[in-house]
Amino acid sequence: MGTSKTADKDKPRSLPTMLRLRIAASNMMSPSHRRGAGNVIVLPFNTGVVKLDVRPNEMAAMEFVRANTTIPIPKILEIHDRQPDGTAHIVMSHMPGRDLEQVMVDMSPEQVAALVKELADYLAQLRQLDKDTVNGEKKAPIIGGVGGIPGHDIRLGLNRPWGPFQTVTGYHRYLRFNEPLQDWTNEDVKAVHSKPEGHYRIRFTHADIAPRNIRVGKDGKITGIIDWEFAGWYPEYWEYIKMAYAGALQRPGWKKWSDAIEAEGGITKYKDELRADEAIQLRAGPFPYDNMP
Repeated sequence: MGTSKTADKDKPRSLPTMLRLRIAASNMMSPSHRRGAGNVIVLPFNTGVVKLDVRPNEMAAMEFVRANTTIPIPKILEIHDRQPDGTAHIVMSHMPGRDLEQVMVDMSPEQVAALVKELADYLAQLRQLDKDTVNGEKKAPIIGGVGGIPGHDIRLGLNRPWGPFQTVTGYHRYLRFNEPLQDWTNEDVKAVHSKPEGHYRIRFTHADIAPRNIRVGKDGKITGIIDWEFAGWYPEYWEYIKMAYAGALQRPGWKKWSDAIEAEGGITKYKDELRADEAIQLRAGPFPYDNMP
């Protein structure tokens, strides 16, 4: 696709003609059918969702979670124009309901707390997974994408894949821009990153749990968890700190979300690790990993 990604998002030439017509119809019916950065298009009458330029780690994560949990997530229906780096356009099933972000402002704190409790049960399913699937074989996971491939998380680079890492120590060094720990003076970073190997378990992580990525029915129950772009194997604390960052956003109703996350006993809190990661970000500024050698 080279440099034509922007144009492709408006008129994806590499998609089958019928699918391109359905996307055009969706755009004419409602511009709101585009989500995110415009690369996600809800097809007419909710018959499916097109996502353009999907990285291989996201597709692998979706297939893995569908095969190993009961979490309601989209099913990949079609894959088009797969590139040498594994990137492709996909069509997936549409999850019913509305985004929690859209309805949370009208929900009571008690309703949000009940939803977060349901979410905690789904996250527990992810955290109970202890075997990755690598070339069809079950193996202990390493930090990265499903199947031992590189991962992706906007926290670790806007467009840069990272890993995989055989150890948490290696992952922590990458977080520090490959600088030795002795070069750091922040006590939170030193305390967390000096933990011995094995202190942190490797757990499967969505890594972008936020109201915009949770679908909710009229009864207030979760009907889907979407956007698995950053999902993969991470140190056990990563899910919590990413949720904490989302909860810090000042948007209508989101305080109820962050309060419910903090009050939910089924979600383990990692305050030391959160402070350490905040210190790393303060030192580095936005997206420093994209410029690493």
